[in-house]
Formats: sequence, structure tokens, C-alpha cells
Amino acid sequence: MRHSKTTYSFEESLGHLTSQASRMILKRINQELSRRGLPITSDQFSTLVYVWNQNGQPQYTLAESLNKDKTTMTRMLAGLESSGLIVRLPGNTDAREKNVFLTDRGNQMMQDVTQVVQEVLENAMSGIDESEIEMCKNVLRKFYGNLCSL
Repeated sequence: MRHSKTTYSFEESLGHLTSQASRMILKRINQELSRRGLPITSDQFSTLVYVWNQNGQPQYTLAESLNKDKTTMTRMLAGLESSGLIVRLPGNTDAREKNVFLTDRGNQMMQDVTQVVQEVLENAMSGIDESEIEMCKNVLRKFYGNLCSL
């Protein structure tokens, strides 16, 4: 257990630093996607990446994996579906359950979008040693795991 300081520095807190970094990454990704005429946001990208990697998963699994409530996920998927990037089909055992699939259009666009996102992230990691990146990832995994177990 860490000893608490007598004063709290908001600017130095891990919560603030991770939040600031996350917001800036998302802002840069959104700017670059828009600049290149790719019609999605960073939030939609996160959803599409999961579908790309886990094609055909139930909608509720997406919500759980992305830490989104059902209403937010339903709205997000409805927008992606109306854009022709995904399709939701009834489940095999329960027609009320919707399984989510990338369309051919969604699959093609993901090639371009992932390249854009990788470029933004590579720029963000510029000048940082690979060992520092790995250490940061490990710390963030533990940080996240600790929060999940509360």
C-alpha cells in the first residue's frame, strides 16, 4: 500500500495523466480520420476493431468488452449499421439476440482506418524506448485490473 502524501497534486495523479493522454490520443485520431475523409470516430473505431477481430459476436458481448451500457452500444451499432459498415443478424439460438458482423464495406474501410490509428499511435510513442512502452502497458494493465476488482 502506498503512503499518501499530505498534499494532492492533480497534475501528477495517475488518473489525470492517463485521462489526458487518452483524450489527446482520441482527439488526434478523430482529427486524422476527418482529415482523410474516413467517416467514423475513434469511438466507432474501437467498436469496429472488436467486431473485426471477433466477427459474429453477440451485441451484449461487445457492450461488456468495451465497457459500454446496452443503450449506448445499441445506438452506436445502429449508426454503424446505417452507414453500411456492420450488419446485425439474429442469433442461432435466440432470435432476440443480435450477432454483429462487419460488411465488406466495413472490412475494406478498416484497412485504411487501422493504418491511420497506427500512425497516430506511432507518433505519440516517438522518442520513447520500447522497454518503456512495455513497462507502461504492464502498469496500465495492473492499474485497470485493480479498478476492475474493486
